[in-house]
Amino acid sequence: MGTGAPPANSGGVNSVNLIGRLVEDPVARTAPDGEEQCAMRVAVPRVGSGGMREPGVVYVEVVAGGLRALDLLDQVRGGARIGVSGRLELDEWTEPDGERRTRYEVRADQLELLDPPGDVAD
Repeated sequence: MGTGAPPANSGGVNSVNLIGRLVEDPVARTAPDGEEQCAMRVAVPRVGSGGMREPGVVYVEVVAGGLRALDLLDQVRGGARIGVSGRLELDEWTEPDGERRTRYEVRADQLELLDPPGDVAD
């Protein structure tokens, strides 16, 4: 047995790619560190192991920062098709009543509008 270099991805991979439709208009929010963000919920169709579409959708929370994300606030509305590439992150917070909450969300690195501007037809 050799002592060669470990495989390149031995530390794990955190990569998410989605294509879906915005459930509602994206909303602006400010992160605890002051970063302006665009938050949205994307409905992604279910696909089975054979690649065939299955009934239902998966709802995914997506957050993006930077200029592209802020541009989306003015350019896109609920129902629009969007492509998202990013990573999965854990969001943690405490409610006013003291209850600790967590959820996973996709932190988008790239966002692409897949419908022509003004076209949100099914």
